[in-house]
Amino acid sequence: MKHRLFTAITLPEAVSLEIARLQKDLDRLKLPVVWDNTFHLTLNFLGQVTDSDTGTIKNLLYLDTLYSRHDPTILYLTLAKSDDLIQLQASLSSSFSSITPQPRKFLPHITIGKFKRTDPVTTKHFIDLVSDFATPEFSEIPVDKIILYESLPSKVGTTYRQISQFMLQSQTI
Repeated sequence: MKHRLFTAITLPEAVSLEIARLQKDLDRLKLPVVWDNTFHLTLNFLGQVTDSDTGTIKNLLYLDTLYSRHDPTILYLTLAKSDDLIQLQASLSSSFSSITPQPRKFLPHITIGKFKRTDPVTTKHFIDLVSDFATPEFSEIPVDKIILYESLPSKVGTTYRQISQFMLQSQTI
C-alpha cells in the first residue's frame, strides 16, 4: 500500500491565530482558502511511499533528528529567510533522497489556500489580489519536534493524519 507523506513542524497557537486572521481577510476577497485548524510548516513532500519505505523514513527521521517552484495554484506563507529552517529541510531532504526522489529546490511553507487551475486570467487575478496583502510578521518559532503526516486528498479537501512525531532538542527558526 502507498501513502502520500510529508514532514512538517507544528506551529504555536499565536502563529496559527495570525494565519487564521489572514485567511479571514483572504476569504472576504473571495480567495479560496484551506480551512484547517492544524496549521503546519511543510518541510519535505515525500509523495507516494510504500509501507516498507515508511518504516525506513521513520528510522531516518529518528537518526537524523537526534544528532521548481511551487505550483502557482497554492497560496502559502514561507519563512524562507530562516537559515536554520533551510538547513533543517536540506538535511532531511538529503536523508530521504535514497528512498524517494527529492526536488532540487523545495521551499518550506505553510499552505493557507488553494485554487483550482482555471484560465490564466483568473489565476493572475488571484495572484494580484494576494500580492497586495501585508505578510504577517512572526517572532521566532520554537521547534521541538518534526511530524510525519499522511496527506489524504478527497473531493471535499485534503485531511492530514499524523503517523509519527520525532522529538528534537528545542531550537527556533
